[in-house]
Formats: sequence, structure tokens, C-alpha cells
Amino acid sequence: MKSTIHEHKKQIKLNVSKKTITLFTICLLFIAGTQTAQAQTKEETIAWIKEKLEKYGNWNPSDTYKITDVKVSPCRISWTYMENAKAEIYCSFNPSSVKSWKVAESKEKIMADSKAILWNLEYNGSSWMSENLYIANGEANIHERMIKALLHLATFCEQGKGEAF
Repeated sequence: MKSTIHEHKKQIKLNVSKKTITLFTICLLFIAGTQTAQAQTKEETIAWIKEKLEKYGNWNPSDTYKITDVKVSPCRISWTYMENAKAEIYCSFNPSSVKSWKVAESKEKIMADSKAILWNLEYNGSSWMSENLYIANGEANIHERMIKALLHLATFCEQGKGEAF
């Protein structure tokens, strides 16, 4: 009789241990499931970049140039600078042509690893290439976040992607 009671106690302890382990595992899985970060979609990334360029994309917030006509796609970003609705500067670049960016010490721009941004002056027809993408320091970490968004957007560009071999 004693051994039956002893074995019954062992069985109860074993059942409690299994239930505890099962409950603990379920809790861990639930917590792990809530901690996974979802990457932004192409559309969310495009909308975010467009919004931030429209809001902060100016090489000098104190001057009279305003950014307009911002267009964002995975293979092309373009915009226009207007000065008092007369002088226009058209800018564009392919985000996938830039492999890395860095924040300028002045915190007024981010800089591409190459001269990838085309600038065209409408009034005299001149153009040049630049590595500078001007963004006013209007939000916390805006430059670092823009870099992350541009690199993410570039992953959606199919232009120039061919077969690996």
C-alpha cells in the first residue's frame, strides 16, 4: 500500500512538472511571437520617404527654396526645388545605385558613397552630379532613419537585376 501511495505521489509530481513545462513553453512562444519586427512594405517605405522629403528636404531651411513634386519609386526618386515659384532645380537619383550613405557632420544632409544625385538647373540648363541629399534636422534621428529607408527601398528595385550566372 505504501509503494502505491509513493508511486501515486511520483505520478502527481511528474504531471505537475509536465504541466509547468508546457505552460512555460507556451508563454515563451507567445512572448517570442510578440517580439518579432515586421519589415516595412514597399508602399509604406515609399510613403514614408515621400512624406519626410516633402517635410524636411531642403538644403537650407532658411533660404527661399521649397521642395515640390516629390516622386518616389524603388528605382527613382525625384523632386523639384522652387524659389518663389520661378527658378527650378530638378533632382533625381536611383536609390539602388547607392550602396551606402553617411550623415554629414553638419547634420544638414546625408551623403551617398558616390555622386549619384543628378541636379539640373532649369534657368541655365546646367547640370551636375552630387552625393548630397539635403534633409533638415527636423526630427530625432531623421538622417539615420532616412538612410535605413533608402537602403530598404533599394531592395525593391528590379532594374539591372539579372540572373546571377
